[in-house]
This record gives sequence, structure tokens and C-alpha cells, in this order.
Amino acid sequence: MVALGVLALLTYIGLMSWGLKQSHDREFELAQHSQENLAKVLESHAAATVQKIDTVLLATQLRLGESLQAERNDPRAINAALAKYLGLITESQSLRVANAEGAFIYDAAGTLFSASIRDRDYFLRNQADPSGQLVISDPIFARITHNWVITLSRRIDDREGRFAGLVQAAVRADHFQDFYQGLKLGPGRTVALLDDQMRLVARFPEAPERLGQPIGSPALRSLIAERRTEAIYSAPSAVDGVERLFSLRKIGSHPLYVLVGWEHAEFMANWYRQVFWAALSAVILALVLLGWVLVWLRTYDEARRLARGMTEAYETTVHRTRALLDSLPDPAWLSDRNSRMIAVNQSYCRASGRAEEAIVGRSVAEIWPAEVAAEMSRQEAETLNSLQQRRRESVQDIADGSRRSYEHISTPVLDSSGQLVGVAGVARDITQIRRDEERIRDLAAHDALTALPNRTQLHQRLTQALALTVGEQAGIALMFLDLDHFKNINDTLGHDVGDELLKQVAQRLRANLDARDTVSRQGGDEFIVLLQQATGPAQVAQIAQRLIEVVSKPFQVGRHELQVGVSIGISTYPGDGVDIGSLLKNADTAMYQAKAAGGGAYQFFTAEMNAHIMVRVALENSLRQAIRNQEFELHYQPQVDGASGELLGLEALIRWNHPEQGPISPARFIPIAEEAYLINPIGEWVLREACRQARAWMDQGLAPRVVAVNLSAVQFRQQNLVDQVARALQESGLEARWLELEITESAFIHNTERIIELLAQLRGLGVKLSVDDFGTGYSSLGYLKRLPFDKIKIDQSFVRDLPGSADDAAITRAIIGIAGSLHKEVIAEGVETAEQREFLLRQGCLHMQGYFFARPMPARALEAWLRAGKVDVEPVSLQS
Repeated sequence: MVALGVLALLTYIGLMSWGLKQSHDREFELAQHSQENLAKVLESHAAATVQKIDTVLLATQLRLGESLQAERNDPRAINAALAKYLGLITESQSLRVANAEGAFIYDAAGTLFSASIRDRDYFLRNQADPSGQLVISDPIFARITHNWVITLSRRIDDREGRFAGLVQAAVRADHFQDFYQGLKLGPGRTVALLDDQMRLVARFPEAPERLGQPIGSPALRSLIAERRTEAIYSAPSAVDGVERLFSLRKIGSHPLYVLVGWEHAEFMANWYRQVFWAALSAVILALVLLGWVLVWLRTYDEARRLARGMTEAYETTVHRTRALLDSLPDPAWLSDRNSRMIAVNQSYCRASGRAEEAIVGRSVAEIWPAEVAAEMSRQEAETLNSLQQRRRESVQDIADGSRRSYEHISTPVLDSSGQLVGVAGVARDITQIRRDEERIRDLAAHDALTALPNRTQLHQRLTQALALTVGEQAGIALMFLDLDHFKNINDTLGHDVGDELLKQVAQRLRANLDARDTVSRQGGDEFIVLLQQATGPAQVAQIAQRLIEVVSKPFQVGRHELQVGVSIGISTYPGDGVDIGSLLKNADTAMYQAKAAGGGAYQFFTAEMNAHIMVRVALENSLRQAIRNQEFELHYQPQVDGASGELLGLEALIRWNHPEQGPISPARFIPIAEEAYLINPIGEWVLREACRQARAWMDQGLAPRVVAVNLSAVQFRQQNLVDQVARALQESGLEARWLELEITESAFIHNTERIIELLAQLRGLGVKLSVDDFGTGYSSLGYLKRLPFDKIKIDQSFVRDLPGSADDAAITRAIIGIAGSLHKEVIAEGVETAEQREFLLRQGCLHMQGYFFARPMPARALEAWLRAGKVDVEPVSLQS
């Protein structure tokens, strides 16, 4: 019995120790994930700060590189420009330019200091490196401002490419420390910004006496020496000696690292409480067993007395165990082998909304809703069958109406003989942990002020969009937006008003973009818009103009009515770059061009594209006006028998006489109409007008002729095309046999089954069908023979050089042969010379149209043709 008691105690201690080990590993794993996510957020912030300042340095470098000597006599102009640039980078306390001797010659503050930087390491590095790349200094104590800073600088060359000095910005250590302070990480966390020599740049909590000094951590020194870009490890802090879990991340390609620490005592606090209660319960059980053994060794009378004492001790232990169970903050329970509850704590009762008496003796199916009960029953069954601990996570509604996240842990319970007696379980509430993780993930991907995607998420979406692009039809454009005169609002009304204005600007931008597009805040008053699946530069220009208009409308911020403009730079893929960096840089360059032009406008990266877009947009707007004002007219070109000159039919051709520009070629405006989806209303008008005119000629007593109308590939994809044709015939009163629809070959090279069905419906109306531009669409003869066409039209590109071109002659013979084998009529278009007519007749092509017979003409001029019924032509001998 003593052995059984000791075995029970050891079993209990073993189970408790194993459970504590699992809990310890889980807590440590959660802490690692939290540290990694926080380090990513801080690395992104530091990288964004460096990138923003480097952009200003590049702008200053470009401006001063060519004009340093020219503007030396007017330092006020250069100082004013530097002050404007400094206003864009609030993270920097200064923006200065030094000459080749290390003396400051320009300063954004307008005041020059006599301090020399000739001995500074970053000055020597710029002097020695002709590439002009960004140089980040080690932490230094500023001689002018007497505070700790790191400087970012770029070399400036004169016209001969010699070192002429540098431009530098000084980032205060306070900037990073204030940002870390604002995160409200708690007393157990630390954040440090280091350079690649382990020197401290900034720290939270602040350690001013350690700034600029190396951190003496062997573990950190080893990781940096190995050039690790990220790592996680545990070690005593080199600053205060506290044992912490550290996460290290390198900031891009810069010689800077962010180091995030978390005290073991803080993130393991919950586990330490579990250890305390486990040890207390083990001690209580050991004392009970010890007392029981001592009493058992006494006399029989004392054994009887001991029995009574044990009963009392048992009841006391039960009460204590019950009190211990109820002290757990999470729901806990014990069930038997039939999955019926034996005991539950008060937290379990509160979560289920039932009293203990209504729970004990019942199954989970009688306690919880069906969906929740099913998952609980499944986990408990797996625990009983496998005799192993099972875990799962769930999100469920509890009795008080809240929605909580739980980690359910079920452990099999065995008696002293090793027999299964039931299951012990606990539902650990991890709602706050999941919320904290979600918040950290959100901070890592979104701007804290506007909740828009930040630079990191923009890069991810742009990378994904570029990975899915196909050639020139990618439809990707990048817009770089910068608010005009925003700095004046911040300076006069304060940053609180400026921040609220930025939020409202973000809302307007998001509301006026498609859901598949991305608008991102890059910092300050800069935004970037990623457009996907844009149909062309014209659509991009329309979107840019719309964004300029909505941002230019007044904003109401508190009692202030504010108005700002926006300048937009645009780059497109792949013309302006095939990678993220090129697209961003070129869009930024175009934005500065828009600002230089006065602001409140958009600018494409290339001047040629701007000119093309302006013409294209103007023509599209004129097209819309032409549709409303009915500026179009139909001309008709005769189709004749090439041998006899007999008139066989007419092809209706659209013409546009612009009220200001005069006649505009269809070759110029039809592609724009198709791209802007204006071809459908234009095409429907052509169909109705051709049917009306054909019927009008018949009503005048003229002989009926087949009128051919072209359908573009865009029109052919309309769902209601058959209804349009039927309606045009009905409204005009024209019989269907006098209407012929010419469909370009490229319109039916895909989705053959649907094309066959659509053509069959058109043939069902009684209209004739012909294949236009045959030979240019590369369609398959295997399914071309299945299409119900009446006529094949030889494209004029094959007729133009006949009979001199051997290739065109061979292609023409092949098309005529194909038409004959398919029992289709064949007609050649673009016949302009007698030699072309003679060649086609000898090959067996009798039907023709072209300038040789007649040019397209308006309806009035065609009446004489219709009355004559033919054109005079010279007879041709068909014998070779």
C-alpha cells in the first residue's frame, strides 16, 4: 500500500511535470512568434525612414550635381530649396551641404556653422567612393546640435566628375526612441537600434549613457559576424543584465539592425503560476499520503481512529482540490469513459451558462450547441481511443454573448492499475493572444494613421501583380501622389489637423478606386496607387484626373474647411520598368515633373506618352460627342462581277466628319472606339442605318441589292447581338436576305462552340454571313469548314501587290482554292488596277470591289449606280 501511494504520487507528479513541460514549450513558441512579428514591424519602420531620407538626398544630389558652381553666388536660393526638402523629412533635424574641404556651405536652417567634418568617417567614405551611393555613419555626437545622431549622406560631383562635397541629413536618436515609446510595448520589452559594429543608435527604455558605445554581447557579436539577416536567441542583456528573448533583424541592405527583447519573467508569468499551483497540489497530496501511511502503521484501534481522520482529511482534500480547480481562470472539467461530466469548475459553468448540477452526469451534446458539441465529442473520442493528449483551437460563442478563442487540451486519466477512467480537460482562453498577434500582423502590413496598406504590403501586391502579367497586355500602372501645400497646413494648424486631413484623403482615394486596385500610404503626404488590369494609358489618365478632382474638393476638418491639390506621377509596366524599384523611381520622377509644372496635374514618365495620351483622350471625348450629335455618315462601295461589271451588292462603310478637324479616317478612330467600348453603340447605329437605307432604295423603286455591314470582334462578343440584328430588320422593314454581316476572321479563333451557335442563330434570321480579312487571323481550317458562312473575302493586303508578288499570288490562289473546296463564294477587296482584276479573273475569282470599279460614296451619289445596275469594264481574255 505504501508502494501504491508512492506510485500514485509519482504518477501525479510525472503527469503534472509533463503537462508543465508542454505548457512551457507552448508559451515560449508564442513568445518567439510575437518577437519575430514585432521585429518585422520595427525593421519596416526603420527601412522606410532611411528610404524616405535617401529620396530627399537623391533629389538634392541631382539638383546640386550640375548647378553647384552656377548657384554658389546665390546661397539663399539653395538654402531655401534645402529647407523645402527638410520639411519632407521630419525625422531629420538638419539638411546641409559641405564642400570638398569638409566645410559647410549650405544649410536648410539658413545659418552656416564653422564646424568641419573633414575628419568624420562618413566624409572620408564619400570622398573615396565615386559611385555616389548612400553612406550611413556610425552613431556620433553632433558638434553643432550636441545630441546623438546618425547621418545619411551622398557624394556630390562637379561637372568633371571630381569630388565636390556631400549632402547630409542627421537623424536624431530621439526619433526612433519616440517611435518605440509610442508603441506602448510594456515594461518587460526592450528595443534597440544598432549599427554593424554593434554600437547603440537608439534604445527603449532610454539609455543615454550607452548611446554610441558597442554592446558587449558575445551572442550578438557572433550573429552579426556571420552576416545573419535575422535570428532569435536568449541571452542576458548587455545593458541591464536581465535574461531576455531577443529577435534580431537586419534593416534591408543598410548597416543597421533592430534588436527586440522580452523578459523571460514577463512572457512566462502565466507558466510560473501554473508551476506554483502544480507544486502546491503535489505537496498537499504528498502530505495526505504521508499521514495516511503513518496512521496505517499504528495499531488497529488507532487505524480505526485514523480511518475517521482519513475521511475528514479526504473531505478536506476534496474541498481544497475543488478550491484549486475553481481558482483556475479557464474552463476545466473531468469526464468518465462514457464522456459524461464528473466535475467542472466555476469558469466552465459561466462559459456554458449552466449550473454545476445541470452539467455533472451529462454529455457535451446535452450542454453545448450542436456545432460546438460535435467538435468537443470528436476530440474526447480521439483522446480515449489513442490514450494520448489531444489539442485543438476553436472560436466559439459563450453564454455571456462574447466570442472567444480557446485552446482545448484533453488528457487521458488512468487509475493506479493503468486502466482508463476518463478524460481531464482544460480550455485555455487565448483570445487576447490572438488579438495581439492580429494587431501585430496588421501593424506590419498597414499604415498606423490611415489603415491603408503600407510600403511592405504594396511591394507584396506589386510583386504578385508582376508575377501574373503576360507581355504587353499586363495592364499595370503605378501612380505616385503627393499633396500640394500640405506642409502649410501642418505648420499653421498643427499635426493633429494634418493627420485628420490625411485620413480623409485616404478615404476619398479608396472610395474612387476599383476593389482590385491598391492605394498605399508611403509616409508624410505621399500615397501610391497600384492599378491592375487597366485597359490602356487612356484609362489610367482618366483615373488620375478623377483622383485629382476628388482630392481638390474641400475637406471639413473640425471647424476648418481645407483645400489641397495633388500632383500625380505615373509609370506603366513594362514600358517604364520591369521591376518594383524602376516603376517606383520613375513614378516618383514623373510626380516631381507634375509639381514642377505647377501641381494639381498628372504626368506620365515620358513626354512622348503624355502627348500621345492627350491626343488619344481628346479623340475619345470627341467620339463620345459624335455619338450624341450623330456626326457619322455611311458611304457605300459597290461589289461587282469583275468580268461583266454587274452590280452584285454594296458594303456600308462609316465616315466621320469632325466639326473642327474635318474628315477623320476610320483606321484612326475605330481602334479607339473599340478600346473605349464605344464600338457597340456605333456599330448598332451602322446596322440600323444600313438597313434603313437599303429599304429606302427599294421604296424608291430601285432594284434590291445585298448590303454588307462589318461587325468588329468587340461587337461579336455582345450577348444581345442576335436581338440587335433582328430589331434593325424589323424597324426598317428590310428582308433578312438583303443583309450580309461581314465578320473578321480574328473574332472567331477562340470559343468555337459558342461561335458556331451564335452564327447559327444569325443564319436562322435569314441574313447572309461572310468571313472578312480572310488569311490574317490564322484560323484553323478544321473548324472553319464547320462555320455557316456564305462568302470568303480576300484581304486587300494580299491583293495590293498582285500580280508582282509571288508570295501574295500563292496565298491568293490558296484562298480561292479553299473557298472552292468549301463551296463558298469568294470576293477580293482592294482591287485598284486592271492587272489585279485580270489576275483574279484568271484564278477564278469573279466577285471584286475596289477603287478600280468605284470608290465609297454617300447614298445620294449611289442612286445612278443602282439604276444602271452595272459598271463599264473592258473584256478580259482568260486564256494564259
